[in-house]
Amino acid sequence: MPTPEHMTEIVNRYLGAINAGNMEAVMSIYADNAKVEDPVGTEPKTGADILPFYQRAFAGGAKVELTGPPRVSARAAAFPFHAEIKSVDGAVTHIDVIDIFEFDDDGKVVKMTAHFGPGNVTRSEG
Repeated sequence: MPTPEHMTEIVNRYLGAINAGNMEAVMSIYADNAKVEDPVGTEPKTGADILPFYQRAFAGGAKVELTGPPRVSARAAAFPFHAEIKSVDGAVTHIDVIDIFEFDDDGKVVKMTAHFGPGNVTRSEG
């Protein structure tokens, strides 16, 4: 069972990998059978579909920053953060998000859900 320290470290590693533009490092936190639902209500991405999703989402670059501490429970970590995502045309999308990671016994993320809606998203032209 993953410890609270491990789950918090995974959250920090995930955000650091996004800031570095290292989508392979992002993928290293996930189990082989993981599911990503970003945002909640969209078709989940699974397995081999997860890396292309991240590559498309962050093609122009991104900066993410925690806006509060991660909250951990037995097998999950929820964490609020602000994302500034640059598109290839130079526009910047600002999103206030809460992600939830669910972990397996090996400490890998088996499910990620991103919680945000239209009221959490703004866009500025580049």
